[in-house]
Amino acid sequence: MVDALTSDGSLIDQPIIELRVPKMTSTKRKFRKLDAAWKATADTLPAVVWTATPEGSIEFVNQRWHELTGLPRHSVLEDAWRKITHPDDLAETAEVFSKALKSGAAFAIDSRTRCADGSYRWVRAQGAPMRDEAGAIVRWFGVTIDIDELKRTQQALERSKREIIDSELKFRVLAEAVPVIAWTADTQGWIDWYNHRWYEYTGQTPEEAAGWGWQAAHHPDDFPDVMERWPKSIATGEPFEMEFRLRGADGRFRWFLTRIHPLRDENGKIIRWYGSNTNIDEQKQALERSIRVAETLQHVFLPNRLPQRPDVRFDAVYVSAEKDALVGGDWYDAFELPDGRLALSMGDVVGHGLDASVVAGRVRQAIYTLAFEFDDPATVLNKANRVVCCQEAGTLVTALVGFIDAKLTRLRYASAGHPPPLIAYNGAEPAQALECGGLPLGVLPELDLRSCAVDILPHAVLALYTDGLIEFGRDLIGAEDTLKHAIARVVGDTKLAHPAHFVKLAVLGDHHTSDDAALLLIQFAAVEPTIEDQTTPLDKTWRFHSSDAYAAHISRAELMKYITSLAEEASDLFTTELILGEILANTVEHAPGLVEIHIDWHAEKPVVRVLDTGPGLRTLQAELPEDVLDEGGRGIFLIKALAEKVTVRQARGFGTELHAVLPLSRRSQDPAARCPADNDVARDLELQHGALGRARRP
Repeated sequence: MVDALTSDGSLIDQPIIELRVPKMTSTKRKFRKLDAAWKATADTLPAVVWTATPEGSIEFVNQRWHELTGLPRHSVLEDAWRKITHPDDLAETAEVFSKALKSGAAFAIDSRTRCADGSYRWVRAQGAPMRDEAGAIVRWFGVTIDIDELKRTQQALERSKREIIDSELKFRVLAEAVPVIAWTADTQGWIDWYNHRWYEYTGQTPEEAAGWGWQAAHHPDDFPDVMERWPKSIATGEPFEMEFRLRGADGRFRWFLTRIHPLRDENGKIIRWYGSNTNIDEQKQALERSIRVAETLQHVFLPNRLPQRPDVRFDAVYVSAEKDALVGGDWYDAFELPDGRLALSMGDVVGHGLDASVVAGRVRQAIYTLAFEFDDPATVLNKANRVVCCQEAGTLVTALVGFIDAKLTRLRYASAGHPPPLIAYNGAEPAQALECGGLPLGVLPELDLRSCAVDILPHAVLALYTDGLIEFGRDLIGAEDTLKHAIARVVGDTKLAHPAHFVKLAVLGDHHTSDDAALLLIQFAAVEPTIEDQTTPLDKTWRFHSSDAYAAHISRAELMKYITSLAEEASDLFTTELILGEILANTVEHAPGLVEIHIDWHAEKPVVRVLDTGPGLRTLQAELPEDVLDEGGRGIFLIKALAEKVTVRQARGFGTELHAVLPLSRRSQDPAARCPADNDVARDLELQHGALGRARRP
């Protein structure tokens, strides 16, 4: 009821009349149509779409839910979703949903939902409230997205990450235990971790060693090669391996073998570098000692002098291998027999090092002895084969023996698997290979080798060689062809001081051999001795690396050749060579690095100065060891005992400077003052040392 006024102004009661507004009815219908349209649209979406009441009771799910779970749409209304949530995820999911209902904040939760096939898949449910004008929640809208593949990928990545971390941890534990320096670097070569052994050896702090701080520990002579090869490995991804020297905390450089390998991901991309530095200094020194002993044996086994006749000239050269103990297997020999014939032998023992050197000496001596009993080269080799089979069972030796008649007109020779002799008759045509064949010595107890013969014409040049002379590269045919042409160029040239050296340089050039090599050259012509430059300088310098046994040996040979050219008394040369040999042996063994030898002979007695970059030697112990078999200290005793004066001092920086006055007097450089005996001694030593090659001047 409501109050109303009459015409006279009095109030009367009147019933209420309910008015329906057509506009409101129309709006509800529109909302219903929109809701139906929205739900129809939701069924077309690729994700699960749902709505819930303000209290969280699910009131609608789209068709995608049925496709995912296999359940009817009405079965998930209210809170039936709990039944298909994985038991391990249910508590957390319910807690997140409950907190969102209380706070009215949007939420998101990952959980596993049971699918139509019974399997569980990861889904992400996200919901947000819709509010009215007063801010009250009238409905929750949400989506549930299948993230199973993404989730499993993330889990796999996390597992991989944990495995990498675990592997890294295990690696570092292992790396700290192993007796080598270990380290890691990033893709750009920046070292970010060392094991403790690096700091113990170098004395560096972690701050000093980080990144490229390792450069300060490298030997200056090795550093340029390292900086050329390591960046190249970083750029190409190729593993790195190299031997170089590192300075320790005590200032001494030691040899290390370094290996570096990349770690790649599944796509082949480098993600880290792992490196190790192994101390090989003792092995390196042992190798150097082995090389020195083998070279000493070769020096003994090779002939001190070659036949000297006015109508024929002999010249020879021996080339040691560039690396390792690849010495000792080759020999050459030439000598005159009582009946005027000239005997030749050349051979190559299969293998290298001390054993090969000893075998080479024995076989050479056996052939030398047999040549005095038998005049047939094949017979000499057949009997030498018995010696090899008896004394050196299992060893193979290629060998060649030849006899030149007293008139120098005919060569008879036999070969046991050795490269054929080469002979050139004129300079216009390359040398030709003579007939050759036969099995090497040691293959069978009895060999049936045959002798061959060839005429020798005036001015001809005959060459015997071992295969190391042409096997320094891949082009064997080309190297052999160069050898034949070089031999031909010697024909008729009687002014060459050392024709064997000429041929060697023509074939090898700047190359180093991977095997030792020998060349014996016989020139059938009257050759006048060359008058060498008489104005020999009174001071001279040689430099070599102690790790390069070839360069060290050549320097020693050149050193003695120089001293011989100026010495007054030949009888003092043996003592001088012994002193120098012991000085160089001690330097190479105890002072790895650059060695400089300087001789000053302006005074009557020569003064030799040896400068090295080793750890430094302050005193010279001049006492023999108590154990007669102990080589330690023996060399220094001999140096002090035989030299006229010896002093030693610390060099600038790291190293030792040793001065020794040699027991020699300098003769006059006037050619007329030279006596024939001096010339003979100089020539003998020149042949003896020249067989080892010509040193390269620094």
